[in-house]
Amino acid sequence: MPKRVYIINGSPRKNYNTAQLLHAFADGAREADKEVEVTETNLYDLHFTGCRECYACKLRGGKNYGHCGYPDEITELLHNVAHADVVAFGSPIYFSEITAQLRGFLERLWYPFVQFKRGEPQIIAPKRVRTAFLITMNVGETAMRRSGYDALLQPVLQWTEYVFGYKPQVQFCYDTLQYRDYNRYWADAWNVEGKKIRHEHQFPLDLHTARQLGHSMTTS
Repeated sequence: MPKRVYIINGSPRKNYNTAQLLHAFADGAREADKEVEVTETNLYDLHFTGCRECYACKLRGGKNYGHCGYPDEITELLHNVAHADVVAFGSPIYFSEITAQLRGFLERLWYPFVQFKRGEPQIIAPKRVRTAFLITMNVGETAMRRSGYDALLQPVLQWTEYVFGYKPQVQFCYDTLQYRDYNRYWADAWNVEGKKIRHEHQFPLDLHTARQLGHSMTTS
């Protein structure tokens, strides 16, 4: 059976920094295994919310016990991701956090697999899944550390590892270009020329790293 790789874009932009990193990850997966099945999804194309606390996934004797039973446009995707071999999540940083769309998706993904039956395993995910997080941001690495973005991401990484059994791989992409044309926006507080130079020289290296990550995670 071919390996299944899911690419989950939590950015509203389908072809910009985060999306390009995820595309590179997908390309690396395809290069590693010609038979691999790669599915790329943009969460902003789908209508859904975070967990609604309906508790269908915890209902005694319920048909949806152990999986999200709320019927919307990610119900099938949640099932498929939980049965994948590799999943890459991508998000820009908004106000020190991943996007609301990705956070809501992760709530729905994790919670059904955490059970509270006394004397039984707390985690009932259907399989162990290798995961990666590709995170883009508008600030440099020093500012990122000072602002604690990496620390704020830890609960997301820890819950993903707890539920799916593998420590997530993480790639940070710093000081990205927000706009294609900075002259159109009030954004002259940024060092625009510095950003353009970094994008020209560093971003291709970031894409290469993402491609290598997709390759190595598919072959491992």
